[in-house]
Amino acid sequence: MSADVHVATMGLLVFVEEEALAQWARERAHLMARRHASRVVVLDAAAEENPPAGGEPEWIELGVRGCSAESVHALASDLLPAGVPRILLWVAQQTQSDERFLRLAPEMRTILLDSSRARDDDAALRDLAAYVSRHPADEAVHDLAYLRLTPWQEVVADFFDERAFVEDLFDLHHVTIASGSDAEGYYFLGWLASRLEWEPHGDRAFRHRRRGARTVTYEIVREGQARRVRRITLDSGRTRFQAALCADDDAVMLEVTGAKERPARCAPLHDVDIASLLERAILHQQRDPVFREALAVASRLLDV
Repeated sequence: MSADVHVATMGLLVFVEEEALAQWARERAHLMARRHASRVVVLDAAAEENPPAGGEPEWIELGVRGCSAESVHALASDLLPAGVPRILLWVAQQTQSDERFLRLAPEMRTILLDSSRARDDDAALRDLAAYVSRHPADEAVHDLAYLRLTPWQEVVADFFDERAFVEDLFDLHHVTIASGSDAEGYYFLGWLASRLEWEPHGDRAFRHRRRGARTVTYEIVREGQARRVRRITLDSGRTRFQAALCADDDAVMLEVTGAKERPARCAPLHDVDIASLLERAILHQQRDPVFREALAVASRLLDV
C-alpha cells in the first residue's frame, strides 16, 4: 500500500447510481480531493463489476452494478483508509428505501446528498425525511438542495431588517415559492416555518403556535430550471414582498408594494458554488439543527 494513503485527511466514498450523473459526481469529488488530501473511492452502480483500475492509489473506481448491500459495504470498508473521517457523497434517488445506503450510512461521519439532483419531484426528499425520522441521532446529513437556499434566506431576511416591516413579518398570510424542483420549495417553507414558529395546519396552510387563530397559506409553483429558485413572494395584510431572479441569474429584483411601498431595487444574489457547499458540509461535523427543523416541517407537509 502506498504511503500516500497515510497522509489522507479523509476518506471520500462516492456512490453513484445513474450513468448520467456519474461525471457530475466525479468532478465534485476531484474538486474536494484537490482541497483536502483524500482517498476517493467511487462505487459506480451504473457500471458492471470490475477490479480496481490501475493508477493513483488515492483514486479508486469500481463498477458495482448488481452488487448486494453487504458487498458494497465490504468494498467500502476495505478500500477507505482507517483512522480518518469517512464522508459519503450519495448520488442516487433513494436513501431509506435503499439497503446499500442503510448499510453504508452508520459508518460515515458525514453524508452529502442532493435530493433534487436525480429528479425534480419530491420523491427523494420524502425518502430522506423518512430516513432522518428513523435515525434522528445518527450521522450528520447534509442536503445540497437545502444548502443552495442560503442566498435566498439572506434576501428574505433582509426585507425585514427595516423596522417598519417587522410587524408585517408576523402578519404574513400567504407565501408563494416558484422553483424548478420541489425539494427547494419544501425546504424553504420548512426553514421559514421553523424560524417563525408556524405549524402545518390542514391543506397547504400553517398556523402560528402562539397565535392560533392566524393561518398562513402557501403555494409551490414549478417554474424555471431544476435546483433553482425563481421567485419568493410573501403577502402580509397590506404589503407584498417579492424577490425574483433577474435574467442574468446573478441578481434578484426586490419589490415591496402595497401600503408600505418602496422603490424596486436590484441586489446581487450571493450564490455559492457546489464545491464550496460540499466543503462547508464536510467541515461542519455536527448535525445542523436548523436543517433538521426545516426537514421536519417539510416532512409534515409531505405527510411522511
